[in-house]
Parts: sequence; structure tokens; C-alpha cells
Amino acid sequence: MSYSVNPASFKSIFAVPTDIVDKHIRLATGHQLKVLLWILRTSPDNPDIDAMCSALKISKDDAEDYLQYWILTGVLASDGKAETAVPKASTVEQNKVSVPDNKVEAVTEAPAKAEVSVIPSKPSSSEIATRIDESPEIGYLFNEAQTKLGRTIGYDGQCTLLLLHDHYGLPTEVLFMLIEYCVSVGKTNYGYIEAVGRDWGNREVDTLEKAAEQIAALKSANNIWRELAQNAGLNNPRPTVKQSEYLRKWSSSMKFSTEMIILAYEEMAEHTGKLNFKYIDRILTSWQNAGYKSPADVEAGKVNTSTASQPVKSKNSEPQNGRNASYNLDEFENRSLHGSLVYNKRKKKQ
Repeated sequence: MSYSVNPASFKSIFAVPTDIVDKHIRLATGHQLKVLLWILRTSPDNPDIDAMCSALKISKDDAEDYLQYWILTGVLASDGKAETAVPKASTVEQNKVSVPDNKVEAVTEAPAKAEVSVIPSKPSSSEIATRIDESPEIGYLFNEAQTKLGRTIGYDGQCTLLLLHDHYGLPTEVLFMLIEYCVSVGKTNYGYIEAVGRDWGNREVDTLEKAAEQIAALKSANNIWRELAQNAGLNNPRPTVKQSEYLRKWSSSMKFSTEMIILAYEEMAEHTGKLNFKYIDRILTSWQNAGYKSPADVEAGKVNTSTASQPVKSKNSEPQNGRNASYNLDEFENRSLHGSLVYNKRKKKQ
């Protein structure tokens, strides 16, 4: 039987990059392809994620996970502006704190991205069958995964598990712990399972002990997210994989308390109308470099910086645009979103 496209279908068309077919059609899952096609068709420059979720009947959390594939592969670009809108900052008295300008120079970039190795093409159904015949462990992995997920995993699920087992080196017992965690948080779509699994693979999580540590860190990040969401009025029940990376960095690596993370969120909300984790990361990094460990430290640093940078008044020393802040907030926001933060120190008058 031969096939041809009905010419009437071409009365309305939209552009699809050739790489989607040439490089990704065997790699991307059905849901990942759906979200990309919806974006290309409706609003490629500034997609309405809420409208997409409604049209595709998926949750916002799942959509974020599906989109991560296209961001990691470079098909979609994310500059931090297209993230969740932030409601007005809650009125926590000590939270109206500024980042001292003499500490901003030490700000570093956002957390290093997990290594993204070359992902092999998806195996065919016959290749999967051959793999099962070669290794009874793979057949056991598929059967046990179906039991834990409570559904038949099908081709997409088999491809995901084989990728994590064969390419990222996750042992069967570690994959079982990964699946159990995903079930416990209600995130059983293959996009999320694959995203967490890739992260574990890059972290070389190859034992039950390491898997338990990762799950503890993820649960801690979820707890921080719940407090942050409550203060910020956010509706998402849990963070995306990328947001979890930031939360883990701030709490585990940088040793910041949830109170300090919420304080950084409040500072971000004062200067931008979007929930921008990269912006929060820059604030927390500058506080870490300044040695701040509590809101009191931040407040004291702000007062000291303001006093030290107070200019000598003269007839021509009126603040620009009616502001007398120690740094330009608009410049801070622009550089936070689009580049490295570098501030030129004000020259002293002779």
C-alpha cells in the first residue's frame, strides 16, 4: 500500500526544524514531541504554558519535565523569563533586604548543569526483545517496573528503562528505588523518570546507599519547595527537576536555611515579576560570599554598605531618577537575567 499527503492538508502549515525528525524523532517520547509541536504551532516565541497544558490535558509539572528535554538538547532556549509568574511578595518584615553592591562582584554562575552525554537512538521493538533474551535481568526489570507503576509500561517505558540501565549505568535495584520515589510523589510520567535518572547517572548513583541519599535530598528539596510555595502563593505541588537542583544546591551545598531561601525569593520578587531561580541563585551566592548566614546578617550588611557608600552631598549630587539606593536595581536585574554581574566601582572624588 502506498501513501501520500492529502494536498488539502497544506492549506495551513507551520515550520518544524528538520533536526526534530533527523535527530530527535527516535529519542523523544510522544509527550515530548506533543509539547514541542504545540509550541511551534501556536506561539514559538513566548508559549502560553497554561494554554498548552489545557489543550494537551497534562499537568504543568509534567509539561515542565517534557520541555526539559528540548532545553537540554538546545532546541528550545530558556533565558529565565518564561517561568512561572510570581504574585506580589508576601509582607515578611525582615525580608525587604537588598544585595550589597560591594559584594555583587563575587557572584558566580548558576549551578553547573549535569553532564549531557550523547544519547543513543531508541531501540526497535525487536532489539528490545533481543535484549530481554540476552539478559533475564532486563525482563525482570520491566515486569517489576509494571508492578510498581501499576500499569503496562509499553514501548516508551521500556526505552526509558533501557536508557537508564544500559547508557547511564543505573543498576536494577537503583532503578526500583527511583521508580518507588517517583510513585511516592505522584510523578510517574516517563519524562520525569528519565530526567531524574539522567541526573542520578551523571552523579554515579550506582548503589542502594547512594540512591537513598539522593532520595533524601529530593525529599528535602520538596519540603523547602512547599514552604516557599506557601509564602509565594505558588500552586505547583512540587518543583521540577531543574528547580530541585537549585534547591538542593542552596540547602545541601551552600547550607542555607529555608528562611534564607525564602528571604532571597522575597528580594527577587521586589525586582522582577517572574519566578526566576537563576536570579535567586545569584542573590544567595552573593550572600554566601559575604558570609551571611541569617536574615540579621543580611540586614546588617545592607546597613553597613549603605553607610559606607553614602556620597558627599553637594548642589549637583541629586540622586538620578529620584533614587538614592547604593546600586541600580534595573541594572542589577538586567545583568542577573542576561549576563554576568560586574559592577564598576564609583571613582572617588579628588
